[in-house]
Amino acid sequence: AASLADGLGEHFNEPVDVIGRSTGGSLVLQIIADRPEVVRRAVVASAAYRLGPIAKQAQLELLRGLEKDGRFRAHHLAPGFTQNWVLRRLISMPMRLARVKVPNPADPIATLRAEDEFDVYERLPKIPTETLVICGARDYFWTPEMFAETAHRMPHGTLIMYPKRGHNIVTSKQFVADVVSFLGPN
Repeated sequence: AASLADGLGEHFNEPVDVIGRSTGGSLVLQIIADRPEVVRRAVVASAAYRLGPIAKQAQLELLRGLEKDGRFRAHHLAPGFTQNWVLRRLISMPMRLARVKVPNPADPIATLRAEDEFDVYERLPKIPTETLVICGARDYFWTPEMFAETAHRMPHGTLIMYPKRGHNIVTSKQFVADVVSFLGPN
């Protein structure tokens, strides 16, 4: 986050709008907590002030696999996509087959460890950046309450929660329309 904030500050002569989804949303929250002067407006999609319980467990399992043999075991992510155990098993099957060998696991290991430690809950009330927190109520990596707290604890936070959407909200036309509306001229 510090490196990204430095890059934004060096490359642009003024604060810019930023968008981050999932782990990228955690990065955006860290940047606006640490270096709000480089961000004009922020969109945090499918992320909250810290990992939710399912996200934390999934990422710890991913980390164990990467540390063990350098393989990314995507099936550990299935609980974040559905609470229906039949659907979870169905989506887990092809994900189990796709245990990808990561050529250099050091970067994803560092990212997983950093996000495991990530927590800006106490800092949210001091974030001055106008921020849109946008999520799906069926994104089980976090709880709906965590998304709402993230937006409501920030002085200039706004929440949009789609009741029938999950983690992959960026494919929704409504998501695009809401982000464009939020980032449009002020």
